[in-house]
Amino acid sequence: MANDASGTQLIKNSLLTLFNSFFVMITSWVISIWVARQLGPTDYGIFSFILWLTGTVSWIMGMGLVHAVTKFIAEYQGKGDRRKLTAIIVYVLKIEVLVTTISMGALIILKTKIADFFFSPNESLFIFIAALGLLPGMITAIFSAAIEGIQKFEYFTYSNLIISPLSFAAKIVVLASGKGITGLLYVMFFFSFVNAIFYFFVLKREGLLAPRAYTPLETGIRQRIQRYNRSVIAILLCDKIVWDKSENFFLGRFCSSQEIGFYNLGFNIAQRFMSVLPATLWRVLFPAMSSYFGSGDKKKMRRLFFLSTRYLAFVTFPVGVGGMILAYQIIHYLYGHEFIGAQRVLQIIFATSIVATLSNPASAVLYGFDRQSFIYKFGTLLAVINITLDLILIRRYGATGAAVCYGITTIIGSTGGLIYTCSIMRLRYPLVSIFKITFATIVMGIVMELIIIQNGEFPGFIIATAAGGATYLISALVLGTFEKEDYTLLQSVKKVCPEFMKKAVDKACRTIAQFKSTR
Repeated sequence: MANDASGTQLIKNSLLTLFNSFFVMITSWVISIWVARQLGPTDYGIFSFILWLTGTVSWIMGMGLVHAVTKFIAEYQGKGDRRKLTAIIVYVLKIEVLVTTISMGALIILKTKIADFFFSPNESLFIFIAALGLLPGMITAIFSAAIEGIQKFEYFTYSNLIISPLSFAAKIVVLASGKGITGLLYVMFFFSFVNAIFYFFVLKREGLLAPRAYTPLETGIRQRIQRYNRSVIAILLCDKIVWDKSENFFLGRFCSSQEIGFYNLGFNIAQRFMSVLPATLWRVLFPAMSSYFGSGDKKKMRRLFFLSTRYLAFVTFPVGVGGMILAYQIIHYLYGHEFIGAQRVLQIIFATSIVATLSNPASAVLYGFDRQSFIYKFGTLLAVINITLDLILIRRYGATGAAVCYGITTIIGSTGGLIYTCSIMRLRYPLVSIFKITFATIVMGIVMELIIIQNGEFPGFIIATAAGGATYLISALVLGTFEKEDYTLLQSVKKVCPEFMKKAVDKACRTIAQFKSTR
């Protein structure tokens, strides 16, 4: 019964996180279209660069400790020792408040020099406003990491349904009133405080910030967090260079803000589509793997890896190929033709993301089971490759060159990491399922491409999307991509679904069952 309860909770967390991810993707996509159209390529490039710059500073301040909060809270939750959870949060919070305050002051003092290094002193105000939001943003990150650790994902749903729409509405208002980048940054600053307050009350409700629950953190655990942090911070440094648009630094220095706009637009569109399921699984897999590490259950870990890889491939393969084929239409009809310079970037990021997303379950395994030393060593090599490619390609080829740099490094990193993880952890990779999914995706791509060749206008865009989706599902059924375990999983999903969704899930179960019975 305990195993069933654990599996049901994992399914519930996955569904909640998937809903949260889709909700954020749709709402943020809508507002990103509005922001891009209102700002234009040049100002959109500056705005994107400011967000990347302050995000990078936030990462430096985090030092991997935010990641450690999720890791150790999930681990001690798995061990059944909840007394240490509050102490972990408070320990990390004290460090991060001090570091963030100092970093925020340094950024404000140097704002004019930083703006002049990349653009001109006129952008210093943007850096000042963005810097003010660093402290509440860091507090929010720690609190949300703790919530992920105790695997209470329903609170993120409440936040998305209540706070996110208000934030998006405020952004629309300030843009409509002509406030531009300054107005957007003020809105983000305000809602960074709102988010921090919301998650504070969540943790208090869960008893993790109650004064009576706090006892000083034991020296042994502090040392474990510090050791973990030292290994993770090196990994995260490499990740920041390889995976998180480090190309912006070279674009900002060597190219125009318009090229920054093209690169970030293409990157962001692809990531919104391709990262929903991987991000969902990561947020569920990492604490789950850490919990399995705490309980010593490697069998569950291997099974979870196998299933999550299959489902990632099933979703990301067709989305990636469809995005490559429809890249021109997506940009032209949604963002406007002035952003068409992002087309090649979008296609390249879609293509490489297909490979990159399949490495997510492997990363969760390595982090959860304290085997992350390989990521640091391999990541150092990837960082060197990435910077070298940036210096060679970006000055000459701009946004497209940046996308190529990202793509090459990403493919090398994803395949190398996956091979290593499967070998060292003795994981069985779903090769047969991947082959079937690949073949179904090829059939879908042919159908979509033929439609676009005949009609590249808006009607063709809509027809290609619908026909491609239908073709893919039919091909997947014909090839036997769905297996018995998928039917079992859907039955489990139905138990935790709200009433209005149960009919749809039940229909999907019957469809798979009928198809398999005819086989």
